[in-house]
Amino acid sequence: MTTATKTARNAKNGSLASEAELAAEIEGLRKDLSALTERFAHLGEAGVRTAADYSRETRAAAREKGEAVYADISARASEFEHQAAESIRRHPLHALGIAAGIGFLAAFLTRR
Repeated sequence: MTTATKTARNAKNGSLASEAELAAEIEGLRKDLSALTERFAHLGEAGVRTAADYSRETRAAAREKGEAVYADISARASEFEHQAAESIRRHPLHALGIAAGIGFLAAFLTRR
């Protein structure tokens, strides 16, 4: 064979080898990309679970705080009602005068 033919065959074999190497690299990259995609999917699921857990905890804490505030307000209102009733029992004429004054003021404001 001539040198030119050998060189052409080597170039042809070299390009086949290069194509095979390239195909192997591409396949390796596809596998890596697939593994990364799967890992990110798992991370996303973990993030969603974490957000859901945080939401549940926040909702539970808000509910407990709301119930505590409601109980406190209810206790204060009950105490205020008790004090008002006791004050009316001790000073009935003052209570009657205050009620008449508030009624007069309300009637005056609603007529305008």
